[in-house]
Amino acid sequence: MTLIKNCGLKTVMDMETAATTGASFIGFVHHAASVRHLEIPEMAALHIQKPATVKSAVVMVSPTDSLLDEITSIIRPDYLQIHKVDAGRAAMISERTRLPLIIGIAMREPADLELAHTLEPLAAHLLLDAPESGSGKAFDWGMLAGVHFAKPWFLAGGLTAQNVQEAMRITHAPMVDVSSGIEDAPGHKSLEKIAAFNRAVLHPTHG
Repeated sequence: MTLIKNCGLKTVMDMETAATTGASFIGFVHHAASVRHLEIPEMAALHIQKPATVKSAVVMVSPTDSLLDEITSIIRPDYLQIHKVDAGRAAMISERTRLPLIIGIAMREPADLELAHTLEPLAAHLLLDAPESGSGKAFDWGMLAGVHFAKPWFLAGGLTAQNVQEAMRITHAPMVDVSSGIEDAPGHKSLEKIAAFNRAVLHPTHG
């Protein structure tokens, strides 16, 4: 079964809908440039009310040591999702936080798969993403044809209820991540779209 991460959630209803419609992971974004950004107290208040059936991830871009310390002491999510890090920095974050990492990789060209394979030993899961994370745009899924990883990985970037089955068919992704594809407007989740996306992943149609 393909596992699902609903990301960029901001409300208790977002979380509850994600959990009841089949998500295994939920994500909170802490990145000031994102329309999905949550301050640490907001994330902490949500995390306390997180449904027990889903794992949590806090999403950050090139986080500083002080930010990592603050988030892991106040929230202590199940995973840290980090973007724009190299292998050395990922290793330092893993050592410092003692939390499993989801490492995001911007997929611009086939050569980015080399970075993915370099980072995989440091990650619990890789997340293969569009060049601009959160943009709602997909990358060329054909780059992943015949590619194999040792650990389960997430496909992300531009996924919607309408295209996720095709994405799964092409990439054979064991896990999928969605954020903009379950929104009515940038940063505002649609409970209906959350349910529709998760249903499309878990109950694919054929023909």
